[in-house]
Amino acid sequence: MDTMGFDAVARELPPYRDRLLELDSHIKAQAFDIRFCAGQPASICGSGGTFFLREEGGVTRALAGGLLTLTMADLQALFLQVCGHSVFSHEEEIRRGWVQVGGFCRAGLCGTAVVENGQVKAVRDVTTLVFRIPRERQGCGDRLFLEGEGGLGGVLVVGEPSSGKTTLLRDISRSLSLGKFTPSRRVAVVDQRGEIAGPWDLGPCTDVLTGYPKPAAFDVALRMLSPEVIVCDELAPEDLPAVQSAVFAGAAVVASVHATGDDVRKRPLCRALLDTGAFRQMVCLAGRARPGEILRIEAVP
Repeated sequence: MDTMGFDAVARELPPYRDRLLELDSHIKAQAFDIRFCAGQPASICGSGGTFFLREEGGVTRALAGGLLTLTMADLQALFLQVCGHSVFSHEEEIRRGWVQVGGFCRAGLCGTAVVENGQVKAVRDVTTLVFRIPRERQGCGDRLFLEGEGGLGGVLVVGEPSSGKTTLLRDISRSLSLGKFTPSRRVAVVDQRGEIAGPWDLGPCTDVLTGYPKPAAFDVALRMLSPEVIVCDELAPEDLPAVQSAVFAGAAVVASVHATGDDVRKRPLCRALLDTGAFRQMVCLAGRARPGEILRIEAVP
């Protein structure tokens, strides 16, 4: 069972590290995230449902006594620790609702937004931290190369949250770089939150741009790295010009977006992305019950 990602996240949480590392491997392997919320029991959510951490160790499905419940002070201490005791240095990430952890994953956060002119300027009184579990699943992208066009003509990966979009992008990047199915390709991974590359080896021909906003990363990649393929996660409306610039420069784009295969063409962002001409194939994922698994591959007209 793959518990590497879970264990890596657990080691970044010293107050809870030992109790998390001691959990059974089947609990770790099915986990999507580890959740801490002030006044609520700490929990692990995954394909097997929700498990609550017990004070005495282990987990339970029952909301009963003896659960590990964090106070607001506990949560604030954890938040400061995750930020390296320098909230200011993570200010931009926090404004966007997350903070990078250990250089390989992110923690989503909830709190009170400070809003000016309709824009979130800061977040105070953090009440929830959700640590996403990164995973490696080598070979999960093989079907794209065997049944599709190998990711060389532009691929849009479509899936709901926790369906394994990042896991699939990681595997596609590695296969392209290693030349697993085609001659080795020069790949630029736009890894804004440090989640795609993380601690994993993406092959000899992959360059990783970590922490850059996507438009800036696309610009640097196209001007300085001569990529044949640009890989990035979770496109947003403001990324459309960057995607179009890659098309004009002759680089293929392999990217993901939040949606399901049934409603992808109903979403304005998805329609706009498909209209750029950057994508010749759309990969629909099976869902959070089978993360990283390709359900179907569709040609983009």
